[in-house]
Amino acid sequence: MRWQARVERSRRFRWGASFLLGVLVLALGCAVRLPELRQAQAQVTAQHKQLNEAHAAKAAQVVELARAEGSLAAARQALQLALWQLSAGQRMSDLLDALAASGHEYGLLFERLDIHDEVSQADYRTTPLDVHVVGRYTALRLWLDDWLGQARLLRVEDMSLHQAEGRPTVLRLRLRVHAYHADAAPPAPASLADLPARAAAMPPLLDPFASGAARMPPGELRGVPLAQLEMVGSLARGTAQEALLLSAGRLYRVRPGDRLGRDEGVVVRVDERQVEVRERWFMASAWQERTAILTLRKALDKEVPDPHEEALEMDGGVGLGDPASVGNALPG
Repeated sequence: MRWQARVERSRRFRWGASFLLGVLVLALGCAVRLPELRQAQAQVTAQHKQLNEAHAAKAAQVVELARAEGSLAAARQALQLALWQLSAGQRMSDLLDALAASGHEYGLLFERLDIHDEVSQADYRTTPLDVHVVGRYTALRLWLDDWLGQARLLRVEDMSLHQAEGRPTVLRLRLRVHAYHADAAPPAPASLADLPARAAAMPPLLDPFASGAARMPPGELRGVPLAQLEMVGSLARGTAQEALLLSAGRLYRVRPGDRLGRDEGVVVRVDERQVEVRERWFMASAWQERTAILTLRKALDKEVPDPHEEALEMDGGVGLGDPASVGNALPG
């Protein structure tokens, strides 16, 4: 029995000793390998951090690239629009047609038009034009706003205004304009549909080249084409005759000496059936005269001899009420 107890204790001792030896070996191995494992873990953590930073930088670059691509697309669209606006899809003949049409609309006289040789630039060409035109200040202002404000690119290099000889209210405008042409004009871009429409040009209130007494407020009949005036009746104030003219739905009373129309028109005679206007315009370096007649096609049964009528003077530019009560609105 003692021998068996000793063997049993010896067996337990061997197992305990083996276990303690394994623990000691494991502890020694951990003590040797743990710093290396910690260092490797630190390296892996640092690499993971670097990868995250690189990924964030790449993502930011992708966002910036998308923005750059959007900016590039907008720049290309703006460049296409600018190239198209160099000539707005028009030829030089179209530009001259627009020049003639706008000048005729505002009653101007073109004394001279010189088209010089083209000058080649990078990807485009320029054509200098020297324009000499005669007219009133108001008409010249409106014409400049209209013609120079078109979609086609026009650049004014030089401009001068001088009074025409013998007529202080008529001016001679000289300007040099550069018209542009693209070497390979692209088609009209779709962005043109988004451009706002041009507002109608408003005439200036005052003419700086006219004397104070000659400056007229807006609403007078001076500057209105005679074709847009209608004689609808007449008034008798003693021996004096006055005519009732209709313009844009408003009645005006005129007498001899009043000015009408765009071409220096002056009323020289008024009777119950017509108004005689003498006009002057500058042509071929000289002043020409002509007589225009505004007639009442359907005569009234009698004149209006009311000396206390409320018809206001032409300078007031105030309507008289219903024009139909005075006479028939017939063109002169």
